Order: sequence, then structure tokens, then C-alpha cells
Amino acid sequence: MGKRLAGALLGVVAILGMKFYSKASAHDDVKARLVALCEADAECVADVEKHFDACFEASYKMGGRRSSSKLNTDALVQCVNTRSGVPYFVVDEEAK
Repeated sequence: MGKRLAGALLGVVAILGMKFYSKASAHDDVKARLVALCEADAECVADVEKHFDACFEASYKMGGRRSSSKLNTDALVQCVNTRSGVPYFVVDEEAK
């Protein structure tokens, strides 16, 4: 019984580790893309640096047993735009 419990616990830890790794990877990738979209606009980069973490947390859902993790890009860019007071980014609905 103890070995089965330890095996199940190890499986849960592995799954959670993968979910958090995916979240961290998505965080870094999306932030880098937004900074790249700012190009040479220092205010845009500063606003992304300032507001990205909170906006990412609000728009990223870890998922559950039957659903995968998901980033709501519309909510993310709207959050950055709203918090900065400048509409830096728009989501191209046709590109989705």
C-alpha cells in the first residue's frame, strides 16, 4: 500500500511540475514577443515590464484533470493596454 501511494504521489508531483514548467515557459515566451513588438518604444517596453506579470497571472489558466493549460491572449493584451493607459497591442482575430 505504501509503495502505491508513493508512486501515485510521484505521478502527481511530475504532472504538477510539467504544468508549472509549461506556465513558466509560456510566460517568458509571450513576454519576449510583446517586448519585441514594442520595437524601439521605451515606454512600451517599460509598461510591458511593469504590468506583464499581473496580467499574465490573471489571463493564464492552469487547467485541470480534463483540460489543458490555456492563455487568454485577448485578456492579456487588454490588461496590459488598460493598466498602461495606452493601446499598444491588438489581437488580430483573422490570424487566430
